[in-house]
Amino acid sequence: MQQRKSIFTCVTSLINRCADLAPGQELHSETRIDSISIDSLACFEIVYEIEERQGIELDEVSLSELQTIGDLVGAVVQELTRSPVASTSTTSSTS
Repeated sequence: MQQRKSIFTCVTSLINRCADLAPGQELHSETRIDSISIDSLACFEIVYEIEERQGIELDEVSLSELQTIGDLVGAVVQELTRSPVASTSTTSSTS
């Protein structure tokens, strides 16, 4: 649960930095990705940053199916559980 919360914080921080959010717009797990004013370059930057920070590679096909921020967080968590090397590097970098 803590890992999911940490990843959610990372993802929303990146979105806040790269997206043109309306004043006061809050991001939640249920926030639809298509409701966020974000262009394809910013989306690429967000995914790249997530992959770099977490030491994983997200599947492009899976990414195209994501609808909410929670879906993106879930995809990151799933990839981390599949990749023992990524899990180790994530753990050591957050200690």
